[in-house]
Amino acid sequence: MRLPTLENAITPALVVDGAVLRDNVVGMATRADALGVELWPHAKTHKSLRIAGLQRARGAAGLTVSTLHEAERFADVGFDALLLAQPPVGRWRLEALPRLASRASLRVVVDGLETVALLDEACRRAGSSIRYLWEVDCGVHRCGTAPGAVTARLVAEATRSFGAALFDGLMTFGGHAYAAADEAGVEAAAADERDALGDTAQALAALGIETAVRSAGTTPTAHALADAGPITEIRPGNYVFYDATQVALGVVSADRCALSVLATVLARPDPRRLILDSGSKALAAERLTARSRGFGLVAGHPELTVERLYEEHAVVTSPEPIQLPLGSRLRVVPNHACTTVNLHERMLVVESGEVVDVWPVDARGWTRG
Repeated sequence: MRLPTLENAITPALVVDGAVLRDNVVGMATRADALGVELWPHAKTHKSLRIAGLQRARGAAGLTVSTLHEAERFADVGFDALLLAQPPVGRWRLEALPRLASRASLRVVVDGLETVALLDEACRRAGSSIRYLWEVDCGVHRCGTAPGAVTARLVAEATRSFGAALFDGLMTFGGHAYAAADEAGVEAAAADERDALGDTAQALAALGIETAVRSAGTTPTAHALADAGPITEIRPGNYVFYDATQVALGVVSADRCALSVLATVLARPDPRRLILDSGSKALAAERLTARSRGFGLVAGHPELTVERLYEEHAVVTSPEPIQLPLGSRLRVVPNHACTTVNLHERMLVVESGEVVDVWPVDARGWTRG
């Protein structure tokens, strides 16, 4: 296959800086080692067999996934330790999970007795067993039950009532870190994760139930942990690429962002406005934090703001006249790397400014095709 160059590649195109990516993978592995916890990176960020391989080579204990398709795709190539961080609800999931558990060490996430009952019944029908982590809500108010005694009582009832679905521990998700107004807010979200897991594990211990696994997540809170406390594993995902949101939150500097979208200047309607071909079908149209400026960072051009996104157009503005001719190429670091990756079928891997490989986004979407 003849490789494109950054000058002739069809745009918009997803671009990954290989050296920065590798540094990011090593950096989080080193951080997990220093904290004394297992690293279960969330593969929803990259959906890439090649990147998952880099993570495993640097000591990842397993992969966290969001979709059944991701789980099956990684299991197909030998990733044999998986955490499905989504409740096992829906006939297709319940039928597929026992088959998946026969070829990989599988855990799933639950947060209610009804869900455990569904999982237990599916396991009994298949003559198998599957371990689960009970999700505790540490402040996001998405999935999960209240920390402490409330969750402990529910888990105790589940362990008494079901024998094919097996309690393996607790998990929580400090996603409210993205709403933090400053670094202290991110640190507070990390403390919420620690407290939710610690308080619930203590309440379970009082009922005679051991909590072997205490799993926490997010890239910002993984950076903010001064010590692991009760946490036994972390599940950051975004760190492989980082993005404009992590920069806005103060987690990393812009030079740690490995992912960008290559775009072409299509129009210059006035001296302070230009149009790129990287609209919402190429860049995630999200602002995860109020601290973000626009819909991404234009690499090498801090004066430019990606002000608006249409489907195939990005409106870029500047307080001063823009000296970029039609046909110029710019690289936009997205606000949200994870959802941007899922918009693309492949990524151009760059070393020292040259495209050296093309990697497919192997597990994008929700089905095998």
